[in-house]
Amino acid sequence: MASVVRRLSSMVVKKSWKFTIPQKFKGGVMEKWGNYWVSVAQDYKELVLDIIADSRKHPLKASIYISIIAGYIYAVKTNPDEMDFQDTLQKYMNESALLSAKIRNKEVNAHFNYMVDCYNHGLVRRLSLGFCSFLWVDNYSKACGVFKSQCEYLKPRYLTFHERIMDVGFLGNWWIIYKKMEDFDTNSEEWVESDEKRINILSK
Repeated sequence: MASVVRRLSSMVVKKSWKFTIPQKFKGGVMEKWGNYWVSVAQDYKELVLDIIADSRKHPLKASIYISIIAGYIYAVKTNPDEMDFQDTLQKYMNESALLSAKIRNKEVNAHFNYMVDCYNHGLVRRLSLGFCSFLWVDNYSKACGVFKSQCEYLKPRYLTFHERIMDVGFLGNWWIIYKKMEDFDTNSEEWVESDEKRINILSK
């Protein structure tokens, strides 16, 4: 198989690409345009063949590059959008509502309510980097027309942008809300309140 690939590669290298057009179009714009694209195709062909030759000499390096490219493409394909976050938030809100208030994590519940409130006021923004996304909270809704919301000098600053990040989306998941849902049924104050009640009963 490798010998066949080598023979085909050598044939492609030796064979020059030609662009033939009818005699009446020779010397005109059509011929120049065709020659240009043939030259571009020839350059790309040589680039591909150089990459193939280099990958044969350095298979480990080639496999690393291919893995990085494949991983990046997969990350781009699975980059979650804002609709995915809203669906996830609604799902977790429904699951949290089924729990008793005694075992519900107050911090997680407050975080969910904060996110819902930000959506209700139109403050949530999505920043996509192609392979990952950030949801962050703006100062004002896009529909707000007051001076503070329109002035460029009063926009959120880059130095404090990390404080506004609500969630990070990567590889098909929104990870902050996913992490918080691991403890949504753990109330750290549950046993403290029970111990206080027990102490009060014993002291009477």
